[in-house]
Amino acid sequence: MRVKPGNDALKSREKIKLDLARARELSPHPEPVCRPECPQYDSNTGCNRSCTDIARQLSSEGDRYPIEGKVAPLAFEIKRFGLFEPCWSCEGHDNAYGTLWKKPRVWFYADSVVHVRALTDAVNELNASRKLSTLWGVVITHSDLDNPSTTFSLEPLEPDSLVGVEPLHLDLIVLADELHDLFRKACELLENNAG
Repeated sequence: MRVKPGNDALKSREKIKLDLARARELSPHPEPVCRPECPQYDSNTGCNRSCTDIARQLSSEGDRYPIEGKVAPLAFEIKRFGLFEPCWSCEGHDNAYGTLWKKPRVWFYADSVVHVRALTDAVNELNASRKLSTLWGVVITHSDLDNPSTTFSLEPLEPDSLVGVEPLHLDLIVLADELHDLFRKACELLENNAG
């Protein structure tokens, strides 16, 4: 059976084209990435995920609750797309027995589902390349009841196959290094096939 286009297929296709064109225009995010008033920003060297201040600058309450160091570079890269707004993260933690207790993840908001699809395609490309220790993906989640906004999470989907968090910490590095280029390619492919 072939998937039938929705009733508003033409209107939807035009919105998808506009969103993909916006991805081309906005990505990467204009610098500075974390926040406009970043005291560390230097227009000569630019903004990058190696900045010692990103854990504090990316957080809405950076002095009290900086982003954990191992996940901060990935949160930075997701923000650098210019299309997603990271809103919560965890670098992942083992319990006292050395087994995974909390998996790493970055939650983010997105105003276009096609951008989330392109991000998912990029993550799937990394999964297929076998550069990650386990399968990663983008899932829909939510925060508190008083926040009705849909939230997405980039996270490992099968972390139980691992002994501890260390392989996932290595995955965070691979994702931060490679996701941006793969995302741009995924957007280009979708745009070229949008008709």
